[in-house]
Amino acid sequence: MKKTKEKILETALQLFNAQGISKVSLRTIANDMNISLGNLTYHFKKRDDIVVSLYLELVAKMDAMTLQNVSKDNLLESFFKISDLIAENFYEYRFIMLDFVHITRNYSQIQTHYRELIKIREQQFKLLMSELIRLDLIREEIIEDEYVYLFKELKILNDFWLPSLSLENDVITQEEISKHALLLKTKIFPYLTKKGRTAFQQMNISTKKHE
Repeated sequence: MKKTKEKILETALQLFNAQGISKVSLRTIANDMNISLGNLTYHFKKRDDIVVSLYLELVAKMDAMTLQNVSKDNLLESFFKISDLIAENFYEYRFIMLDFVHITRNYSQIQTHYRELIKIREQQFKLLMSELIRLDLIREEIIEDEYVYLFKELKILNDFWLPSLSLENDVITQEEISKHALLLKTKIFPYLTKKGRTAFQQMNISTKKHE
C-alpha cells in the first residue's frame, strides 16, 4: 500500500498536469484525496515543497533510466533509446516543462539545481560524443565546439517542445511524444559516419514521415 506522502505526490502530479500549478492549491489536493488539509500539511508544509519534490523525482527517474539503459556494447542504440525515454518522462511530468521558465524563476532551489545539472549533462554528452567518435560512429567535429552547440540545441528542444506543442494542440497524444523522440534522432543522424548510419538503419528507426 502506498504511503500518504507518495499518494500526495501522485495526486499533485495529476492535478498539476491537468490544471497547471496556479490553479491547484494544497486544499485542492487534499479535497481530491479526501483527506484533511492538516493531514496533507503534516507531510508538505507548502505547495512549493510538493513542486520541488516532483522536480527532484523527475531528475531521479531520469538518472535511473539512463543507468539502466546505457550499454557499453551498443552506445549508439542506448543513446537513441534514452531519447525515447526522455520524451516519455518529460511528458509524465509535463507541468514542469509547460511552465518551465515560470518554475525556474520562482523556485530558487529548482533553478540552482537545474543550472548545476546542465553542467553535468553537458560533460556527460561530451564524453559520449568522444566515445562515439572513437568507435567511428560519429564523425569528428568540422567546426570548433560543434558538439557543444549540438548539446545546447538538443537541450532547447527537450526543454521547450511541450510548450510549443501545447500552443498547437489542446491534447498532446502518444503519437506526438513519438514524433519528438524521432526529432531528436534526426538531429543526430547528419553527424553519423557511414558505420554509424549502417548501425542506425539496423535499429529499424525510420527517419521518414511519421505514419
